[in-house]
Amino acid sequence: MKEKFSRRDFLKGALATSAVAAGTGLIACTPKSEGSVGSSDGSQKEGARWSWETKPAPIDESKISETFDCEICVVGAGTAGMSATYAAVIDGGADTLVLQKGKGIITNGWSAASFNSRRFTDQGTSYDLSAIYAKFADLASGRGKGEIVRLFLQRSGEVMDFILDETPENPAICYPDAKGHTFGWYRDNDFSTRYKYFKEMLESLQAKAEAAGARFVWNTPAVQLVQDSSGKVTGVIGKNEEDDKYVKVNASKGVILACGDISDDQEMVECFAPLIKGIQNMHGAPNNTGDGHKMGMWAGAALDSAPHCIMMHWDPTNLPEGYAPFSGNPWLRVNLDGKRYGNENLGYQSVVTASSLQPEKVIFQIIDSRWKDHCNDYKHDNSHSRFSPNPPGDWEDAVKRGAIIKADTIEELADAYGINKEALLETVKRYNELVDKGVDEDFGVRSDYFVWNGIKEPPFYAIKRIPLVLTTQNGLIVNDKLEVQDTENNSIPGLYAAGANQGAYYGYDYPLFITGGSLGKALTFGALAAKSALGTLDEKLVSKNAGL
Repeated sequence: MKEKFSRRDFLKGALATSAVAAGTGLIACTPKSEGSVGSSDGSQKEGARWSWETKPAPIDESKISETFDCEICVVGAGTAGMSATYAAVIDGGADTLVLQKGKGIITNGWSAASFNSRRFTDQGTSYDLSAIYAKFADLASGRGKGEIVRLFLQRSGEVMDFILDETPENPAICYPDAKGHTFGWYRDNDFSTRYKYFKEMLESLQAKAEAAGARFVWNTPAVQLVQDSSGKVTGVIGKNEEDDKYVKVNASKGVILACGDISDDQEMVECFAPLIKGIQNMHGAPNNTGDGHKMGMWAGAALDSAPHCIMMHWDPTNLPEGYAPFSGNPWLRVNLDGKRYGNENLGYQSVVTASSLQPEKVIFQIIDSRWKDHCNDYKHDNSHSRFSPNPPGDWEDAVKRGAIIKADTIEELADAYGINKEALLETVKRYNELVDKGVDEDFGVRSDYFVWNGIKEPPFYAIKRIPLVLTTQNGLIVNDKLEVQDTENNSIPGLYAAGANQGAYYGYDYPLFITGGSLGKALTFGALAAKSALGTLDEKLVSKNAGL
């Protein structure tokens, strides 16, 4: 007799089967519940695949060579860390200590977004924050917490004005103009200075914070959070890179994790961001090894699920010939085989991702002599690198350096870069035919842009582009007070996160329509995490220089 199964029995069996499948396929990148990350003595738990799944044993007090007491301990001296430190010391008057993995400030960016900064609003710019949020949420594919995004939109201008008021010696430019939301730190209309001057602004924050009493312990990465019997984080232990001695920092009001992302740790990349595995990053120092993510998980924190949001861009570049402008412009792009491979007018992250799938992960933009006619006219809500403050100067400088190859024929361009010559000639021929028709029948680039881009009049130009990693942007789950949450969605007392350590915000890809969003988020939430730890989050952050 055939056995009969009810619908309930069927569902129970299906759920059991899916649970087994999930356990074998997804357990590696899912934050563990209590008891599944390894014993507190550091012994390996059965089934652990990744090194961080084994919680290290507590560092014995006998190994501590020096102890510091403070109110706020900031882990990391990057963008978020310096914003947190400065707000804690200058706004909050807190006794603050910073543990930094290297010697000095480390940053990898140049622009920061903010909304409702008076630098923009005084010039007549206004913002529909609800519409901006809706667009952000759509691009995030439902990931992230709306209240965290809203916190950024509502208070980023306040934090930015505080920082700019405090650093008048490091002025920022409304980029690209007064109708935007982004600040860039560059001088004399020279875009190549943008990384240098952003870092100088952070160094100004560091020097002023130190003068006001902040202490910096350099070359001492944090390795373990300290918790009391209730689970409250009471401090952090660091290990000096020079003498291998441990230091302990007791922080009476909170520890703020702001020590970067996971992109220098290939094991974490394999787990949480496999798309960027094997792609070189642009960090000045390989410090972004997920230290804050791991310490948080060992303390019971929940982590954003995989895959993590990535920032894989063409700019900046590590090519020896240096930077070339207009990487985001929808000019013809071909691979080494000389073939056009997709729509050039997608969002920036999408077109860079597509380039990472091409032979040898390299692509080329091909343009003719009319490049300057519309070079600053291409618009895309979720892209950047379509603007230069000085098109002729930036272009000619890149040509002189060899970052842009100039030639009288397409064949010469192919020879210069080793592109398949015959295929490139056929691609250009087909491309020009479509331009003449006024419709991109192959990949659907906007017709009004497409008709500008025929490759007909010499000299011709080619620009080599390779994808590089800037950062990953997921981290520890927080609430709208920047308090780190455990796997049961409860706050872990005494623990805060900002910058790339802080999650609950981005989706799968970095949304480019908020230019400078990563550093804007880091500056905003660094300062607000400090205020939250000090119990002043609801009070506005205002510089004493605001009226000057």
